[in-house]
Amino acid sequence: MATRGLPRWPLLNAEAAALPPAESLVLDAMRGWAASSEPLPSAALILAAEGAEALAVPLDALLRAAGAAMACPLCPRVTRDEAALLAAVALAQHGERSCALAMLGQVAAPIAAYRAMGAVLGLAGGLARAGLALAHPFRA
Repeated sequence: MATRGLPRWPLLNAEAAALPPAESLVLDAMRGWAASSEPLPSAALILAAEGAEALAVPLDALLRAAGAAMACPLCPRVTRDEAALLAAVALAQHGERSCALAMLGQVAAPIAAYRAMGAVLGLAGGLARAGLALAHPFRA
């Protein structure tokens, strides 16, 4: 799967503290998951702030399948892998599955990216049902 030529996602290297609320919640949950010895409960606790604790399950599946390198919880900027995962979820939420898969291909091998798609779709749909809409990463 070719991933060259994809535009750079605007949140790459963005200040984590300045992210929109939905993106900030997902980023915090990803970072909490990565920093904990008990990732699933840690992510659920963070997601519970918006009543979306059940989304820890697809988030856990996504991060395990993608095998992305997550930054430290206190890093001030969004890393490449974090930006790609946020973009994948946002694109899935906007119905652009092939682009979401391409973004997963930025951080995972092709088979791992395919395996992660179910989790991305579950997370994107769950966020939408919870009223958490992520911005389209490639539109102003």
